[in-house]
Amino acid sequence: MIKPGRGTVVDLAWSTALALAVFGPLLAGRGYWLVGDMVFVPDQPWKPAWLGLDGALPRAVPMDALVSVATQFVPGSWVQRGLLVGGFLLGGVGIGRVVRAHAWYARAAAITLLLWNPWVYERLLIGQWAILLGYLALPWVVLAARRLRDEPRNGWAEAAIAVTVSAVCSPSSGVMAVAVLAVLGTTRDRRTWMATAAVGVVGNLTWVVPALTAAATDVSTQGVFAAFAARGESGAGLLPSLVSLGGIWKTSILPEARTSAALVVLSCLLTVAAAAGLRRAVRKHPGEWPRLAGLGLAALAVAAAPAVPGGAEALEDLAARLPGLALLRDSHRFLAPLGVVLAVGAAGAATAVRERVRPGRGALWSVVGLIVAAPVLLLPGLAWGAAGELERSSYPAEWEEVAALLGDAPGRVVVLPWEGAYRGYDWNHRRAVLDPAPRYFPGEVLVDDRVLLDDGAVPAEDPRVEEVRRALDAADPAAALESLGVRWVLVEKGRPGIDVPEGDLAYDGDELSLVELSTSGSAPGRIYGDNSSGTIVLIVTGHTASMVLLLVGAFRHNAGHATCSPGRKVFGRGPFA
Repeated sequence: MIKPGRGTVVDLAWSTALALAVFGPLLAGRGYWLVGDMVFVPDQPWKPAWLGLDGALPRAVPMDALVSVATQFVPGSWVQRGLLVGGFLLGGVGIGRVVRAHAWYARAAAITLLLWNPWVYERLLIGQWAILLGYLALPWVVLAARRLRDEPRNGWAEAAIAVTVSAVCSPSSGVMAVAVLAVLGTTRDRRTWMATAAVGVVGNLTWVVPALTAAATDVSTQGVFAAFAARGESGAGLLPSLVSLGGIWKTSILPEARTSAALVVLSCLLTVAAAAGLRRAVRKHPGEWPRLAGLGLAALAVAAAPAVPGGAEALEDLAARLPGLALLRDSHRFLAPLGVVLAVGAAGAATAVRERVRPGRGALWSVVGLIVAAPVLLLPGLAWGAAGELERSSYPAEWEEVAALLGDAPGRVVVLPWEGAYRGYDWNHRRAVLDPAPRYFPGEVLVDDRVLLDDGAVPAEDPRVEEVRRALDAADPAAALESLGVRWVLVEKGRPGIDVPEGDLAYDGDELSLVELSTSGSAPGRIYGDNSSGTIVLIVTGHTASMVLLLVGAFRHNAGHATCSPGRKVFGRGPFA
């Protein structure tokens, strides 16, 4: 058996190889991957919205704040590279530690299945990088749950670190982390329940408080669960897609391999092998395999719920009473814990096959190798930038020029065309991406945040969107916008028929034009969802509490795993050590 130190190096090396295979094109040149929700800019300006202080729903709080701070020191393109590659490495090393009792080939099987599966592929293609990072943090939540279960008095520290980091990634990641901790870490000892509850609440305050105090929001529940329900990718149907970690709602980004019923069924066989190896994988942790199995089945049920007959309607009725539930409309993302469970099981399957190798049965080694390589063989398109689907792009110089102009003359900005939250630009290969303007330009930048679908649209969550729409439809759009405190209209060119309000043309380029409606600045708070001072104090207190929990957990963890003796330091054997 490989020693833990050497084993970590091996796991890191294998994780690095897989990360390079996926992100190689991004690392090989300049520019960004801009697709779906994956939006990075060279220098993201600081805004109150990054902490949820603007009264809007905290969809990227506080991750946007961290990215904004990071880009003050490192170019945004390298922040993107660091987060994506670093997430892969931490996820791979984490799952390696979960199955650290196994040999290198078994750990390699676990790492490969965790990092190379349809769920990861589809989240990359839809651009949900923060949710992907939350998924890659889940192995560390498993380790924290083990420590909490074994040492109820001291295990909260690792749980505090893992849950808070997950919550920073995204709200749904924070929810999943608490669920994993509760299923795997709680026992009859009430201290485990108290620790889970305390860590779960405080660790997630960083987004919970802004969500509960959001003023400028209107979350629609009409049809959202059906629109974002998981879907069968091939003739094999919905269940095989989900069991094999696929089934995303956005069929336009499906990997070609996932449209083949034969490949989906073969992927299900890998799932069956991993499920069969689950008990062997955690033999040294008595009683854990039923918990893992239950966690995987629960994740599968949640992901499938809106897609079963009557499921979407039932969730819609429930969300009408609990509007916040609509934020969880994309249930497929909650399939993530199943990926972790199957990765653990893959290690057990590889070990079980290896134990059957005898003289004259050496061919079983090829089965071990197949378990390690199967995720890649079944989904070759994930390699090298999703087989070229993810191409690098660079912002035209005009974006920086307009940003400088707006920085010198601040004011509220409305971005045209007013046609949904996602854009396709010539310089970005016409790939749909969340409008970068609010992150690229300083000040309050308003865009139409409706999500346009093939069969309709998810209504805007921000009431300001409707006010701007009415102003644009008014007889005198310029005057109507001015009355709302809008100073600038930014036009992103490339679509015909954009009606631009009259004003002074401050900038006109091939990609962008900027019209100044008024030099008087913004009117005081007509459409801006400012929070009251009391609400701001609550939000800041929530962020502070989460960060204090993280720091105290880290300090406690280090203190608990490093004991001093005369002349030397000895490190403990905790899961994070």
